[in-house]
Amino acid sequence: MNVDLEKYVHVCIANGEARERGNIKAGNKQADIVFSAYTILKENNRLNELLGLLSHENLYVRLWAATHCLQFPNSNAEDVLEELAKLKGSVVSISAITSLFGWRNGMAKF
Repeated sequence: MNVDLEKYVHVCIANGEARERGNIKAGNKQADIVFSAYTILKENNRLNELLGLLSHENLYVRLWAATHCLQFPNSNAEDVLEELAKLKGSVVSISAITSLFGWRNGMAKF
């Protein structure tokens, strides 16, 4: 795994851990870093590398990767988010539902 993708994975996990602890400030900081890593991958035409993370063992990595892969028509990103949405009462579930709602209602911008 290359440095940019490793950073993406690391901060996705850190974001999820902060959110689970209820530390919104730290979660938001990590989310900003996830977006920065996403932007670097996008600027270097490497977003397709995120497709490999759709089956990552960590739920937060899958959540972020699936959200960012929704723009790929033949990915299973929506399916991944649907599965995560079934984890009732979890931060992951709420985020997956929010991502799907935004995507399906044209509010997601990539």
